[in-house]
Amino acid sequence: MGAWGVKSTIALALSILASVAASAQAQMPLSDTPEAFSQVLRAWTSKYSLGKAVVVVRHNGHIVHRGAVGGADPDAGYLLASLSKAITGACIAILIRDGKLSFETPLSIALAKFFKAHGRPADPRAQRITVAQLLTHRAGLAGNPDKDDGVTGRYLTSYLLTHSAGDNPAPALLAGALSRRLVHEPGAQFDYSNTGYLALGTIVEEVTGKPYESFCSDAVLKPVGVAARLDPTWRVLWSFGGWRLTPADYLAFYDQFDPARNVFGATAKTWMLSPAGRTTSADGQVWYGFGTYLRRIETGFNIWHTGSWRLANIQTFAVRRADGTEYFVWANHAPTITGMRGELDREMLRAYRAVKKWE
Repeated sequence: MGAWGVKSTIALALSILASVAASAQAQMPLSDTPEAFSQVLRAWTSKYSLGKAVVVVRHNGHIVHRGAVGGADPDAGYLLASLSKAITGACIAILIRDGKLSFETPLSIALAKFFKAHGRPADPRAQRITVAQLLTHRAGLAGNPDKDDGVTGRYLTSYLLTHSAGDNPAPALLAGALSRRLVHEPGAQFDYSNTGYLALGTIVEEVTGKPYESFCSDAVLKPVGVAARLDPTWRVLWSFGGWRLTPADYLAFYDQFDPARNVFGATAKTWMLSPAGRTTSADGQVWYGFGTYLRRIETGFNIWHTGSWRLANIQTFAVRRADGTEYFVWANHAPTITGMRGELDREMLRAYRAVKKWE
């Protein structure tokens, strides 16, 4: 056998050993206590060479586990990235509950003052985009799948040449995003878009006459004992990605999505729990609501979302299971490897199923 053959054989053997080790790691026995969540977090971060990460678990309204990797602090505040969308969604739900807004309110009404001051959208169809379409990423705006979301793609790079990332977004950010034509007919299809949630934050301010941050704090955070602010470094992400919370505080906020609590009122609750016209998965079993994904299971509804921000090199993940168990993960690494996010979801689910003693 030549030198190349020897090297190939060794490489193949090492690859097989690595695969066996990875398989063994995936099937490692887990604790029957919430420590199982830290076990899978350590394995996941090790596999993908991540530096720091935290996991916090809540069950029956109480924190039952805090875990960390790399010296991270599970009690610190973290940039939420797209987990912020649930805060914006909850604020919109409150405005609908209180009769100050409706799902069918079009942008021509919801942002009438904004358009008067900063110009109308370039595409006339944008004025008939509804609040519901913004909430569910069906407004026809350029989104992440198009690789050119109006407020996180090329336009944000240009915007930050003259504006600070530590300031609330100037009206120019939304006006610039709306200066392009829609990529889809409003309501036609799901296309995950940060621009839509920037528009929702602007609607909150126009409808209430209050700053977005203070209204959301008063409406959906303080009622559950959470004192939080937008991230001082990334306030520009605002209503679509800019909140900074501790994991425990975020899970306390997440409890408001419990259908049994009916915090958002009957109309908003019925809408949130209905997949009609709002599915996002090929099997039609997943849909989008107030800044969260939902799936119906036999015992109720699972609710979740993921987040990431490339410029801060972080990713986030939060789940509220039908039985009320919740968990939050933060890691200081943007998802660059295909499948790593899905693997985290599967491993956290494996940990959840392993737990038999929650207290």
